[in-house]
Amino acid sequence: MRVGHVHEAGFYSSEDEFRALIVPFVEEGLAHGEPVVIGYDDHKSALLRSWLADASGVAFVSDRSLYSSPAKAIAEYRRLFERHVGEGARRIRIAGDVPHAGNGGRFDGWDRYEAAVNAVWEDFPVRSVCLYDATTVTPEVRDVVERTHPHLVTPLGERFPSGRYEDPASFVGLPAEPDPLEATEPLVELSDPAPAEARHAVERVARAQVAGVVVDDLVLGISEATSNARIHGLAPTTVRIWAGRGRVVVHVHDSGPGPRDRLAGLMPVADSVTRSGLGLWLTHQLDLDVALIAGPDGFTVRLRGGRAPGPRR
Repeated sequence: MRVGHVHEAGFYSSEDEFRALIVPFVEEGLAHGEPVVIGYDDHKSALLRSWLADASGVAFVSDRSLYSSPAKAIAEYRRLFERHVGEGARRIRIAGDVPHAGNGGRFDGWDRYEAAVNAVWEDFPVRSVCLYDATTVTPEVRDVVERTHPHLVTPLGERFPSGRYEDPASFVGLPAEPDPLEATEPLVELSDPAPAEARHAVERVARAQVAGVVVDDLVLGISEATSNARIHGLAPTTVRIWAGRGRVVVHVHDSGPGPRDRLAGLMPVADSVTRSGLGLWLTHQLDLDVALIAGPDGFTVRLRGGRAPGPRR
């Protein structure tokens, strides 16, 4: 049996097609005694329960915080895989809904997740299937799905390689969607600040806009990003802070190219002398929207906390 991660995707246009994709995947796993983990919303989970002859062997994860951020989802699933493998599982099956506009979420950062899991779960005997509603998925998201899944499946039971699949090391994700606040003048702009100066600035601005726990995350995130820029980036380092409408947006910019690793921040760095990726990973574990933006003028870590902006028109 192949040990590594088998990552598949499929598209459906009706409940019947969704059933044709998910039920055989689950029933085959149960028949082989494999742990089956489902991360769907209540509606889809209820449908699946009604379609299965016996759903008692399926672990339904109802806590949607599992998909609160890409890095957290990777870490939580790895812990789950380690537990099942430790208990003797020879294969684990998972299916869940990645957030995107078609299911009421935001796809920001999940393109990197879909690419990264091909590498970061390779040590585990996992088969995962990502099913997308073809009637609501945007062309941009569909493009990412086809480039991040080695195999595609159809409601007719067909399985074939994706001719557009890209290796995670060379995958180029979607550009970060601008926040409307970024089109305005920042409330704070600091040149080459020490981490303590950046922390104090964001705390002062954020207290009036977001909850205390979000302020704490912003303080930690800006500290890590500023330290990384000073140590690993190229001067000058610029920190900009915007706030309004219940959220805070932070840019930590330096003149360097940023990390070469396209999966930076999604996994902790191992066996590294400089530990240069650990700060990014810690930042990705916070309850913030984190974007890594490389441009002709340098590299920016964008942190966003609080109420999400309205949907893109």
